[in-house]
Amino acid sequence: MIRFDGAGKRHPDGTVAVEGLDLDVPTGRTTVLVGPSGCGKTTLLRMVNRMIEPTSGRVLLDGTDVAALDPAKLRRGIGYVIQQAGLFPHRRVIDNVATVPYLLGWDRKKARARAAELLDLVGLAPETARRYPFQLSGGQQQRVGVARALAADPPVLLMDEPFSAVDPVVRAGLQEELLRLQSELHKTVLFVTHDIEEAVRLGDQVVVLRERGRIAQLADPHTLLTAPADADVAAFLGRDRGLRGLGLRPAATVAVRPIPVAPGGGRANGTARFGGWELVLDDERRPIGWIDRDAAGAALQPAPGFRPEADTLRAALDAAVLSPAGVAVALDADGRATGTADREAVLTALAARPSPAGATGGPDAAGFDGFAGVSEASEASEAAAAAAAEKDGAAGGR
Repeated sequence: MIRFDGAGKRHPDGTVAVEGLDLDVPTGRTTVLVGPSGCGKTTLLRMVNRMIEPTSGRVLLDGTDVAALDPAKLRRGIGYVIQQAGLFPHRRVIDNVATVPYLLGWDRKKARARAAELLDLVGLAPETARRYPFQLSGGQQQRVGVARALAADPPVLLMDEPFSAVDPVVRAGLQEELLRLQSELHKTVLFVTHDIEEAVRLGDQVVVLRERGRIAQLADPHTLLTAPADADVAAFLGRDRGLRGLGLRPAATVAVRPIPVAPGGGRANGTARFGGWELVLDDERRPIGWIDRDAAGAALQPAPGFRPEADTLRAALDAAVLSPAGVAVALDADGRATGTADREAVLTALAARPSPAGATGGPDAAGFDGFAGVSEASEASEAAAAAAAEKDGAAGGR
C-alpha cells in the first residue's frame, strides 16, 4: 500500500503545491487522481518515487518511509509511465524495454527475453523489438512505455497522463489494454489524468482534488457519478455524468431477442425483418447492414452492434440510437450476430437502478461485475425475451 501521511510540498518561493494530504492507495487496485491543472496531481505522484521530496509529512510504501530508501533503488522497483513514453531514441525497442533489468544487473539474454515477453503482453508484434522509437506510432510508443515500466515486475506502477498525447481511438485501445493487463497482473497503480471519463473507466477509486492537493471527494466511480460531494465536484464532472455512468453498467442486463433468419435470396446467407427494415447477415451470421425494404434500390446502411458479455449499457444505447432500424445487434466475441435489442429493451435495462454493493467501481477481469441487481434484471427479462422471440419469429416468416 502507498500511504500519504500529511504529505505536503511548499516551494522555496512560498507557493504551496500540496497541503497536508492524507490518502491510502490500496494494494493491487487502481487509484486515479483527477482535478484541474495545478491541483498537485503530478506532484503527489512524483513524491512516491522521490522525484519530488515532500517538505512536510511522509509518503509510506508498504509501511516504510520512502525518504529512508535510496532513490535509485526505490525507482528501479517502481514502474513509471509518462506522456509520450519518454523512450531513448538511440536504443532499439527491445533495449528500451530492458532498461531497468539492465540496471539491476540482469544479463543481456535474460533481459531481452523478458522484454520480448512484455512486448507480446502489451500486444506488439515480435518484429517491433528491432525497431527504433521513431519508427513507431504514438500508440505503439506508449505500449512500449508500459512494457518498460513492467519489465522488472514492480509491485507499484505510477502513470502520469500516459495516454493524453494520442488520438481518441488509440487512447481507447490503450485504456482497454491497461484494463486487461491490470486484470491479469493486479499492480498497485497510481494514475494521473485530467480526463474524468478516463478516470471513471480505469479507476477502482477516484480522488478528485482541489487546489493544494485537498481532497474534494474520494469514491468509487459509480458513487462519484451518481452522488457528487458538492456543487463544485458536480460541475467538474460535467452535465453528461449520467451518460458516463452508463459506461459502468454491464450490457448483459439488456434483454436480447433471438434473430429469426429468413433465406437471403442470393443476396446473403439470411435476413431478419424489423418493421420496414431488414438486417442482412453473411454466411457466418456477421451483420452486413440494414436495408430499407420500402425503398427501391436502397443501399445497405451500417448495423451497429454491441457485445453483451463485454460491453456496457452506454455501448448498447449508442448502437441502438445509431441504427436506422432503432435496433442494436448483439454480437459474440467473433462478431457473429446472436440476437438484437431495440431501444425499448435498452431503456428497460437503464430503468433498473443499479446498486454498487460490494463493488469497487472499476472494471474487473470479468467485464463490469459488482453491481447488485444485474442477475435479477437478467432473469426478469428472460420471459419478455422469449415472448419477443415468438413475435419476431412470426414476423420473419411472413
